Parts: sequence; C-alpha cells; structure tokens
Amino acid sequence: MNYDEIKIKGEEIRNSLMEEGIYEEITYESPQVEDGRVTTTTAYPIKAFEKFLGFYNNTEKIAFNPSISFNTDFSFCISSCRYVKEDGKDFVSLDGEISTIYNTKAGNALNYFRKRFNLHGSFQFNIQRFRRYENAKGMSESSAVAAAVALSLVENVFPNMKNKDSIASRFARLVSGSGTRACINGLSIWLSYPGIDPDQSFAVKLKNNPMKFHYGIFPNPQNIATDKAHETAIKSVFYESWIRDKYDALSEALKSDFDYEYLLKRGQKESLNLHSVLLSGGLIIQTPESISLLRKILDFQKKNEGLYLNADTGPSIMIGAMDKSLLNEFAEFSGNNYLEGSYEFRKHLNHEEQFRKKSEEFFNNNIK
Repeated sequence: MNYDEIKIKGEEIRNSLMEEGIYEEITYESPQVEDGRVTTTTAYPIKAFEKFLGFYNNTEKIAFNPSISFNTDFSFCISSCRYVKEDGKDFVSLDGEISTIYNTKAGNALNYFRKRFNLHGSFQFNIQRFRRYENAKGMSESSAVAAAVALSLVENVFPNMKNKDSIASRFARLVSGSGTRACINGLSIWLSYPGIDPDQSFAVKLKNNPMKFHYGIFPNPQNIATDKAHETAIKSVFYESWIRDKYDALSEALKSDFDYEYLLKRGQKESLNLHSVLLSGGLIIQTPESISLLRKILDFQKKNEGLYLNADTGPSIMIGAMDKSLLNEFAEFSGNNYLEGSYEFRKHLNHEEQFRKKSEEFFNNNIK
C-alpha cells in the first residue's frame, strides 16, 4: 500500500475540515490532579457510516482512514474515575467485578497517558454498563465503555480545560478505536490516516445528533472478538481498494455537507464492503439468523425505496430511513426481535450524581 498517497488524501480531508471550521488542533495544557478527586461521566455507543478496520500504527491505534458515525441509545455506560497520589494503585471494576481484560487495556493506556503528561499516581475506575438487550455483538458497546472511561479521566486531570471531549477522544482510541467517536455527542468524524500527528488524531462533531432520520436494530449474539476482525481485514486482497474507495466517499460526504440520506446509503455499501473484506480474509461473522434477516431486508428494498441496512463487526443489523413508517413496516414484516432507537440521550444523565456517590463508597470500601 502506498502510505504517502494515502497520507496526502488524509491531509486533504483534514484541510477541508479546517477550512469549514469543523476541525481545530488541540493545545494541551498542564494536568491539575487532586488526591481523592472523583469524576463521573456518561457515554453512548456509536454506529458507523464510514467504517474502519485495521491499524496503520498499532501502538498509537492510528487507523488507515477517517471514519464517520453517530451515537445510538441501545446502551450507555457510566464511569467514575478517582485519582490517588500513590503509585501502583490502578484499578478497574466493570459491572461490579474486577475486569482482567479492561485492567490490561486500561493499564497500557494509563501508562501511556502518565508518560505523555509526566504524571505520577494512580487512576481507579468504577464502570457500569446499561443495556436494552441481553446479549448481542455488533452493537459497539465497547465504544461507550472506552469513551466513558476516557471522558472521566480527562475530566479528572483537566477540570478547567476546553475541548475535553476531543482530548478524551484522542486517548479513548488506545482502548477502543470506535471509542474515539463515542466521546463526541452527535454526528462525528475521527480524523485518522498514516502519518498524522498522534496528538492531533481525534474525533470532532459534524452536526448535532441527526434527529432527521430514524433507526433501529435487530440484536444478534456472536463470540468473535473485534481484534480478530482487525487482523483479518488487513490480510484481505481487497483491503487496499476498500481504503481507496473510502477516501472518494469521504470527499463526496464533504461535498454534500454530510447529508443524512447520503450517509444512510453509504452505511449500507460500507457494511457490505466490510463483510466482503472479512469474508475474503476467511472470517465469517454472520449467523444463520442474521443472514436470513439480511435476505428479508434486501427483498423488502426491492419494493420499498428509502430503507437502508447497517452492520459492523457482528451479526446485529441496524436499519435506518428518513421515513419512520418504513422502519415500522419492515419490523412488523421481519418478525425478528427489534429495538427502536431514539435521540433521548440526556434522560440518563441524572444517574451520574447518584453513581458518583456509589463509586466513592465503592472505592473506599474495596481499595486499600
């Protein structure tokens, strides 16, 4: 792959976003830590229109291409972060249990974060997920976890700094690439490409939450890890052509001012491209149930224009349309378990203060 050529395309997207006043580089300030301070934040998962798989830089988690997404309300995550001045006291509790996986991921990211800002001391997290479904893959739940953790960390260390969402976005990617976009409330783009300054690779808001279109999802379970999909995608013979197509599509999205119907159409094409790339690499992430549902959607589309599908690295399939009646009609037609999405995100924010108090008790009672 010609990295220099892709970098040029990435710089063109960056310059266009700067000219439009959408993207602005971050100026990092000095941290202001306080022993025992607890900060609590909430984040929602994302669904991608322009997707990414594969990292150009695995250490910095820099993707080959920018990606576009919006927040969904199928779940949400609350994170409380406590700073303590003692070293070696990092701790992660997820849903009331010590999480080995997230302890490892958070530990690596925190070591990077401390080194970046010459910090000492430890960070402790109490994290709780809230779902509207029991078990499913492809709901981007990890994006909400990574975003909530990063937001609570940045709020703790930079209490008076502007652009906290963008700063959190920059560090959330060290835990989950999709978490980079989940830090931003609304339609967002993560600026990422080969050669970008890692400190300037973060997501920014394109528009407020896109209330002009409607969406819902059919949750389906699967046990394939997202990391496996990243590894498989870059081995595909179609990976380079997929990346090139993305930059052409990003240019079109800019020209259309990120028109919602264009993004819905693009999301369907991207979903089919993504699954084709994975299939060519030998990874099948669909299930008999989700394949049956895909057939129903494609059959429905033959007689009903304006309904679009969207699927990430899992068998859970989202549908979207400008006309809500199309979603209702297909949901009834499909006979599958269906969750309607909304944009009522702030209704959950009243949980934060209550959760912060519970977290303070949790930290005091469980960490010595």
